[in-house]
Amino acid sequence: MHAPLRLKDDYLNVLLDLASQRTRDRGSRIYEIELGLSIRDVRLLRMIGAAPGITMGQLVQTCAIEKTLVSKLVSSLVQRELVERQIGTEDARQIRLCLSQAGIDMVLRAEPIGHEMEARFLDCLSVADIENLRRIMHKLIDAEEGSRDIFEFLLVQLRESKESPPSSSPSSSAPSRKK
Repeated sequence: MHAPLRLKDDYLNVLLDLASQRTRDRGSRIYEIELGLSIRDVRLLRMIGAAPGITMGQLVQTCAIEKTLVSKLVSSLVQRELVERQIGTEDARQIRLCLSQAGIDMVLRAEPIGHEMEARFLDCLSVADIENLRRIMHKLIDAEEGSRDIFEFLLVQLRESKESPPSSSPSSSAPSRKK
């Protein structure tokens, strides 16, 4: 067995993911017992409730859930009569989403549960810490959004550099061995 490597083990994205995963698992268990919904269902209901008429594309952009899963979850919420699909008035190809009255009732029942779980999760922080954390998180989210174009450009360049064959000039070939 080798000696332990000295590696960075506290990358912020890993710490954020760990905190998020743990709280998401706990929250989902509570919502499932209290409401019969997953935490992702509740997230979608909140987003649809906050923006009646939101399109599927807009919902995917804002919810941080994979597109195919959003589609599946929304279909389930429609079947449960918590969400209604409506054909767009300006563009009939767009489906707009809104909460049914049962969906409104459900998301309003979820709201105090969410407040309580967040308060318990953050009770180790001061009010100032929480405000700073929110400010920093919004700053990071905005920075990521502002850098998407350059990231995609650099990603294309990286892929192209990996796909192009290496140049085979005489000076770059390995020297031959003499016996």
